[in-house]
Amino acid sequence: MSEKVSLKELEGKAWRSVFQDGMWDIFLGLLLVAMAVNAWMSDSGLAENIRTGVYIGLEIVAMGVLWAGKRFITVPRMGRVKFGKGRRSRKLWVTLVVGLSALLGVVVFQITQTMGNSVSFQSAMRTFFPAFWAAGCIVFFSLGAYLLDFSRLYLIGILYALPVPTDHLLHRLFGLDLSSLAFGLPGLTAVVMGLVVMIRFMREYPIPHVPEEEVVDGIGA
Repeated sequence: MSEKVSLKELEGKAWRSVFQDGMWDIFLGLLLVAMAVNAWMSDSGLAENIRTGVYIGLEIVAMGVLWAGKRFITVPRMGRVKFGKGRRSRKLWVTLVVGLSALLGVVVFQITQTMGNSVSFQSAMRTFFPAFWAAGCIVFFSLGAYLLDFSRLYLIGILYALPVPTDHLLHRLFGLDLSSLAFGLPGLTAVVMGLVVMIRFMREYPIPHVPEEEVVDGIGA
């Protein structure tokens, strides 16, 4: 019984270590930064096909950063861990839920950029969209944080929830269109948070040193 408990504790520790490297924080922050760049391009009057191409490119860069960080920073320090069926299923479901919610947010964001000149659409967005966006982010990211045992995801959910209501209030109260800053500042906050966690992770878990094979009388020991 004690052996089973110990194995369960070890698996839990290994599971939590998946998020100790800060890579997911950086990745999710870069997605917000991509939205900020897209908003800036929209305000600059760039053609929609150019905006779409740049936006997709930035998302690919974010995914590349996540992959490279895991490959070259995390794996050399922690190795590869194969989790039990229960944790793999939980991870799959949460990944699907968070991924679909993020995709939905991107789609809705694109719709707001495309249909922003419609009077009826603007009226509906002013009434419902900021609350919908904030509530959706809080619910989905909180669900992911709970199921993945990834506490920083609660904070990232708040960072995701802030841009649209903030942009809405600035525009309504002061007539300011600061969409790029409303998305960019929370995104950069998440990136910086991830970098701090990553640096701490690299200091706490240096790459194990493999000593050269000892040689005794010219023969490998």
